[in-house]
Amino acid sequence: MSRFNSASKLETELPKAKLNKDSLNDFFFVLSFIKPYRVKFILGLIILGITSSLSLLFPGILGDLINIAVHSKPSKYFGSDISKVFSFLIGLIIIISFLAIIRIKWFAETGEKSVADIRIFLYKKIITLPLEFFHQNRIGELNSRISADLSQIQDTISTILSNVLRQTIVLTGGITYVIVVFPDLSLWFLSVVPLIIAFAFYFGKIIKQNSKKTQEKLAQTSIIVDESLQGINNVKSFTNENYEVERYTKGVKEVVALAIKNAGFRGTFAGTVMFLMFSAISLVMWIGLQKVQNGEMAIGTLNKFVFFSMFIAGSLAGFAENYTQLQKSVGATIRVKEILNENSEIELENVKSSELKFESKIEFENVDFAYQSRPEQKILDNFNLKINKGETIAFVGPSGIGKSTIVNLLLKFYKVNKGKINIDNISIENIETVTFRKFFAFVPQEVLLFGGTIFENIAYGKPNAAFEDVVNAAKSAFAHDFISNFQDGYNTLVGDRGIKLSGGQKQRIAIARAILRNPQILIFDEATSNLDSTSENQVQQALKNLLKNRTSIIIAHRLSTIKNADKIVVIDKGKIAESGTHDQLMNNINGLYYKYYTIQSLEFSDEEINI
Repeated sequence: MSRFNSASKLETELPKAKLNKDSLNDFFFVLSFIKPYRVKFILGLIILGITSSLSLLFPGILGDLINIAVHSKPSKYFGSDISKVFSFLIGLIIIISFLAIIRIKWFAETGEKSVADIRIFLYKKIITLPLEFFHQNRIGELNSRISADLSQIQDTISTILSNVLRQTIVLTGGITYVIVVFPDLSLWFLSVVPLIIAFAFYFGKIIKQNSKKTQEKLAQTSIIVDESLQGINNVKSFTNENYEVERYTKGVKEVVALAIKNAGFRGTFAGTVMFLMFSAISLVMWIGLQKVQNGEMAIGTLNKFVFFSMFIAGSLAGFAENYTQLQKSVGATIRVKEILNENSEIELENVKSSELKFESKIEFENVDFAYQSRPEQKILDNFNLKINKGETIAFVGPSGIGKSTIVNLLLKFYKVNKGKINIDNISIENIETVTFRKFFAFVPQEVLLFGGTIFENIAYGKPNAAFEDVVNAAKSAFAHDFISNFQDGYNTLVGDRGIKLSGGQKQRIAIARAILRNPQILIFDEATSNLDSTSENQVQQALKNLLKNRTSIIIAHRLSTIKNADKIVVIDKGKIAESGTHDQLMNNINGLYYKYYTIQSLEFSDEEINI
């Protein structure tokens, strides 16, 4: 249920979907996850039908009680014994209550287990989607799929479906009874139903529009929180705490204003419905009491109609809200199905454990590439490159020129638009993705550490690694000493995204992770750009032995890190402008590499040259 009370938990207003054949097919697909738990779910539905039908006996029993007490008019089924009627009533209450406990428990269990299966299934799908999918979709939106959308589906399985079924039974049974038994009174009472439906459509549209505005504004305030907390260092360094508080306060006040406005519409709708319902009941009571006064109807019989009317009114009011929630659930399943329909780059159930051996060379042949978001901007244009086994290749060029793109294509994060990439004369598209990526270890430009321990972060390169292997990898990356200085050593928690560690420490842990993997091909995307000179020298010594007789690809801002590379490749305008060793390129005074090195050498020492 949507809530706009400022004191309650703010919830995401999920968009609703029209109930049609296609949307219902998507909805039933998600509901198919109930299948393993269908026995309890079906039994719960049967119990719900029984308890809903039994609840329709209450108005008649209460009416009989009043007739016995007031008019001494015997009940058709219980005679004139009030104690017998009360005994039956109490027994009925006990039975309904007991069955309700079982039904609620079974529905909750079915909802929890089936949605847990959907969460796992959806996460498996998301984690196996290609990298391009994540560049085209916001992470917050994907989180919403797993949290808000699936929570809505869980509510539907656990409560909404049962509510709709119960209300349908009560409405059908109640309306049928009053029309058959009280045709004249029911005509007056049911005459307000079309008006209520009309008001529901009118106010529902207004409330939906305002709810959307409220949630959009609420989302903006959430962005303020995310930005300010993620950039907390900047906030504090510029002493902008008050500015951020004022910005957030303004957003919250706008949310409150919109919520109050929407509450006014909700209140008007609720008040109108109450006015119509109570007016109809009052009119019916007036007509009925006249019948009682004239001896045409017993007071208990009139109360039967009133009790049934209240049942119908309550179910009608709840039915509208549950129908809205059902629309949201259908919308949620459609959005979940959209992700499930995406093409995965790997299928976890079909992953093979086979390993291939890199034998001779990697070749880029006439490769063209542009990102889908910028198709007019070609990053690589008829790009050709050969990397022999055991070589250390370094890419040089300004930011955005395509150095990291080359690595992304090699790792199969993206597919080339034209041409092909071969490894040992086999197109990488013909090699199973998981098997292919086992060739590599990758230290990215922006190191991401997970919010666990240092040990867990290093072992991520080889999840089943022994503690000794992790320590040896850390020593090779010159990370062991600073890790040992922490009170908890390798069990030190690194914090969210490694916030408790310095940039250089995070970089060395990432290098240790790659070393532990012991890959056939190493990729360093600006791998040492965050290290100070002393740490960089230590890591370079470790890497010198590690990279011996091992194919490695390096992208670095510091030219000092690639001076010993077997081949330096200068990228310009999507092509290779020049290539060779450091000495060979420096002999070409008209070349780009010479230009980069010479310009930077005026500003930095030989160990601190940057491009």
